[in-house]
Amino acid sequence: MNPTLTTLAGYIDAAIKEDHFLGILFTSQAEGSIKSELWGYGVGKSTLALNFMKTFIYGGNFEEVKRHIVGFAYQLRPFLEEASPTRGVLWEDMQIDVGKHRAHDVDVQELAIQLTIERPHLKVLMGTVPHRGILQKDFREELFHFEVIVPSRGTYEIQRLKRWIPYRDPLRIKERCEAFGAGVFMRLTREEQKWYEQWRNWRDTEARKRVKLLRPPTSEEPPRPPTAAEFCEYARSIGLKGDQIKFQKLWQRACPVA
Repeated sequence: MNPTLTTLAGYIDAAIKEDHFLGILFTSQAEGSIKSELWGYGVGKSTLALNFMKTFIYGGNFEEVKRHIVGFAYQLRPFLEEASPTRGVLWEDMQIDVGKHRAHDVDVQELAIQLTIERPHLKVLMGTVPHRGILQKDFREELFHFEVIVPSRGTYEIQRLKRWIPYRDPLRIKERCEAFGAGVFMRLTREEQKWYEQWRNWRDTEARKRVKLLRPPTSEEPPRPPTAAEFCEYARSIGLKGDQIKFQKLWQRACPVA
């Protein structure tokens, strides 16, 4: 076994240099081996993920991190089509596009499988969600190799998602978590935090537009059929000839609901 694969940083380095694909998910709401406050938001998942991107993938260059953060699935495409390989991408709040509400969406299933074959175009995919169970099945079970859990702000633990074949039932691949380290992390710099908040506000605004129940009701009333008198008046205005009874019968056939 590769002796460098004893830390998550070693796995990231190997994925970048040795043509692998690595999936890392950052969560906070489900408790791991460290006692957790169980918050789904506001404990620093994104801060930690951005720090990982900056430190282990882009050599301290936050400008590169800015270029490689996405909020929606469609934003992944340019990175998959670049001529040179993309070291890493951070997909924030993945549940927006690939949550359990899309459980039977064939497009989501195809995207999950497509991402598994995008090596070497994409080396490392990082994602954030409140907990892994909120994701659609293919993303939840197939794509990620590590889960980094933030039990409280400033601390994290790493769980390797280990899968193995039970020989008496080989079609049922099993999975368990394996403790793989823990640590502490710092806040973003003031400039980095300001940029991230602006980006997140843009993402939230765009996401809000998609939610049908949050759209204001339209003030326009649905069109109503003309009354019999309006129908007769319009018929005569365009030159039709006939008595009132004839127009009445035409109106009843044209507007049966009325």
